[in-house]
Amino acid sequence: MSMNYAEKLRLAEQLRNTSVVEPRVLASHEAYLDAVDVEPASIPTREGAARANLIIPRRIPAPQSLFVNVHGGGFVRPHARRDTVFCAVVAVRVGCKVLDLDYSLAPEHPFPAAFNEAYDVLKWAYTRGETIGVDRDRIAMGGHSAGGNLTAGVALMANRTGDFALRLQMLDYPFLDGVTDPADKALGGDLIPVDRMRAFIELYVEDPRDLANPCISPVMAEAASLAGLPPALVLTAGKDSLRAEADRYVAMLIAAGVEVTAKRFLASEHGFVVNCLDEYGEAMDLICDSLAWALRGKAKEGA
Repeated sequence: MSMNYAEKLRLAEQLRNTSVVEPRVLASHEAYLDAVDVEPASIPTREGAARANLIIPRRIPAPQSLFVNVHGGGFVRPHARRDTVFCAVVAVRVGCKVLDLDYSLAPEHPFPAAFNEAYDVLKWAYTRGETIGVDRDRIAMGGHSAGGNLTAGVALMANRTGDFALRLQMLDYPFLDGVTDPADKALGGDLIPVDRMRAFIELYVEDPRDLANPCISPVMAEAASLAGLPPALVLTAGKDSLRAEADRYVAMLIAAGVEVTAKRFLASEHGFVVNCLDEYGEAMDLICDSLAWALRGKAKEGA
C-alpha cells in the first residue's frame, strides 16, 4: 500500500535513526584526515546546488586526477563522517583529489533528484575541472550500495550522451535491481531485512513504473547500451543478498566487451568496506590499486 508524504517522512526518520551496521571508523584511518585538506564545495546542477567536499592530499604536489565518491544509505540515510574518512584514505593512498558527493535524500528528493545531481556533478568536473585543477581525462567514479547504483546509472547515461568519459566505475556491493522484490533476493539471515530494503526503494521511487529504468535498475539495461562503458571494478560481499544482481550485471558487462574486475569477499557482509569490517583491508587495497592504475597508468607502490 502506497504511503502519503507524511508517512514517508516518518519512515525516513526511522530509517535514519536506526542502522543494521555498527558504524566504525578506525583510528588509523582517522589519521589520514591530518594528511588532507577538506574544502566544502557547492556545484550547480539541474536540481540546485549540490553539496560536496573536495579532499586534497597535502603531500602530493597538485594532483591532477579525480575520484568522485558517492555514499550509500538506501538513498535515504545521510552522508557520514566515515565517508569523509574513506575519501581521505583514497586521496592519500592513490595520490588523487576526491570529490565526496553529499546528494539530496529521498523521500524529500525522490528519483531522479540524486541521480541528476550525481550526473551533473560528473559533467561539471569534466567540463569545468580546470577550476579545481583536474585533468578531465583522469576522472573515475565510485559508490557504495546506493552510491554504486548511482555510479552505474551515471556511467550508462554518459555512455549514451557522450557528455563525459570515466576512467573507471567502482561499484561496491551495489544495489542494481529495483524490479525484483527484496524477498526474492533474500539469503536468510540477511543484514538488511526485507522490509527495510522495500522501504528504501519505496521512498526513493515514487512511480513503480520507473523501477525498470536502467538508471534505477542497471540490470535492465539493453545489451547495446553497455558496449563502450568504462572499465568496472565490482566488489560484492558473500553474506549480502545484493550479490546476485551484481553478478548478473558483471556478466552483462563482460558479454558487452567491457573490462571488468570482480571480487567477492566471502566472509563479509553488506557495508563492510566503509565500516572497516570483515575483509575491508583487502578490499581497500583492491580499490586503491585499481584507482591508481586507472588514474595514473600504473599501480601505486606500497598501496
